[in-house]
Amino acid sequence: MRSGTSFFNWPVFKKTVLRYWPVWGAYSVIWLVALPLQGLMLLRMDAYQLNGYANGHGYMENFARSSVPDMTHLSLVLAVVFGALCAMAVFSHLYNARSANFFGSLPVRREGLFVTHYLAGLAFLLVPNVVIFLLVLLVETAGGAVTAGPLLFWLGATCGECLFFYSMAVFCGMFTGHILALPAFYGIFNILVYGVCVLVSSVFQRFYYGFSGFGPWMQTLIEWLTPVMKLGPGVGSWYDAGAFRTRGLNAVAAYAAAALLLAAASFFLYRARRLESAGDVVSVKRMRPVFQYGVALCAGLAFGMATTSFLGGREPTLMISILVWGVAGYFAAQMLLDKSFRVFRKWKGGLAVAGVFVLLFLVVGFDLTGFETRVPDPDQVDYVELEGANLCSLADGADYLWAEEGGPEFVKYAVLLHQAAVDQRGDRPQSGTVTETNLRLTYHMKDGSTLSRRYYPVYVAPGEADREGTAAWAIQQLYGDRELYWKAYGFEEAERRMAEEGYRLREVSYENYQRDPGTDQVLYYGGANAQALYQAVKEDFQAGRIGVRRVEDWDSRINGPRNLQFQFSNDTNASLWIEIRVQDTASSTLAALAELKADQGNGAALEG
Repeated sequence: MRSGTSFFNWPVFKKTVLRYWPVWGAYSVIWLVALPLQGLMLLRMDAYQLNGYANGHGYMENFARSSVPDMTHLSLVLAVVFGALCAMAVFSHLYNARSANFFGSLPVRREGLFVTHYLAGLAFLLVPNVVIFLLVLLVETAGGAVTAGPLLFWLGATCGECLFFYSMAVFCGMFTGHILALPAFYGIFNILVYGVCVLVSSVFQRFYYGFSGFGPWMQTLIEWLTPVMKLGPGVGSWYDAGAFRTRGLNAVAAYAAAALLLAAASFFLYRARRLESAGDVVSVKRMRPVFQYGVALCAGLAFGMATTSFLGGREPTLMISILVWGVAGYFAAQMLLDKSFRVFRKWKGGLAVAGVFVLLFLVVGFDLTGFETRVPDPDQVDYVELEGANLCSLADGADYLWAEEGGPEFVKYAVLLHQAAVDQRGDRPQSGTVTETNLRLTYHMKDGSTLSRRYYPVYVAPGEADREGTAAWAIQQLYGDRELYWKAYGFEEAERRMAEEGYRLREVSYENYQRDPGTDQVLYYGGANAQALYQAVKEDFQAGRIGVRRVEDWDSRINGPRNLQFQFSNDTNASLWIEIRVQDTASSTLAALAELKADQGNGAALEG
């Protein structure tokens, strides 16, 4: 007689599979319609050679090469949904006292019960995937369009995602004794890190002047800890020069490995689980405080931000809203745990929540971390990324400045603007003429660290452009850096591509909205004429006669600008565009346009 203490029990496995057939049946039907039946329909269409396909395999080839691998988007959706449904089904006995006691009385070890139920739920997903794989293979064979790469890619991605999301759902199910809490915990766990980071970032932006968001390393971590974000756009395929290429399989493999760890953790939680926890929202006693204070934190941040957005107000309103909702969240969690409304006698926990929030408010309110006032020493900066700092608009391609430079002068100007923003703290000067701009800075320090800040508005007094050390003076120095704006317009990149990547000047368009309404306002040039205009613009730019900005012109109005647009492209039709305003000081450019008679006549494009 076989011992009842093995790690697998066939009768329990068989009973589970038969009892919950609607779950795996629904999953199988969806895939049956999505792939094999679609393939059969296209096979029939190929048989009639519809829509001009002459080789008899056009539709099937497209199905095998494109439709099958593209179904990985559906794979993710089904893995997320059916992963939870399968876990709810096979471990449903944990959420009812009678069922829990019944399975606990069976002559099967808990280890055997867990492994049996876990494998049964996993079979609900993996077995249909293999069957669909074989059916699609048969359809492709019948159509003479067998393409192994895309089909194997679909199978690997689908099975890996199913394994991960099912294991995650099982893991979440081990922490609760209520069947409806399982999908709730599962859904929250899937987006928890992303949601908390969004809430924290939103609060920091309100409290910390200059906060620009979390750094790239944090964004990468958030992405990995939010599987749907990583696997959604991250898994795909394409053909490159006839070869099938894929992306994201490494991520699928990493999540599949994580699934094994989740399954192992679930195994030990199941073995230590109390049968009396059936019906409890949180079945693991040590996790009850985590649940309580986690709900308090999330409720405070989420509902606090929502309340402030609805009522309006500044930081004091936000602090009060977060505090009130945090305490309310704590008591709501306590009600769920105790299954009772009589929880206010446990006021000490609510007081602790309030105390923690008040402490955090003091830290950020008085800037005890020094976040708001930190300005780096220029000597410690390797290079800096600067965006914004624009006062004077020419309505062309360099109106919004983005630069990445490491020169000492550029770093000095960036730090000076940063210090001006810190000194203002967003307060508008009470006297004098001022305008405003935005500023975003990312310092890459010599020690390998980064420092990012974002400010809007930064107030600038245009009349101080001649006063060294002012924000207006720093912006004027940036305006006067011809090499900086040579890059900002895109000329440096265009020259590089022409030298290294086979780009050439394809066309120049001249937009002159100062012309009479009855004449053409856009003219086009190619060949030698386009080259002549490009050389004229280069000459003017190097002489400081075009693309010139001055802080004192911050309020100038542009009526009918005259702009030149240069299109550079290569043999693959990849293009680069440069747009620059033709100013009255651009003597060489104006002379070239006059020679081409750009301000005379109507209509026709002029070719070289």
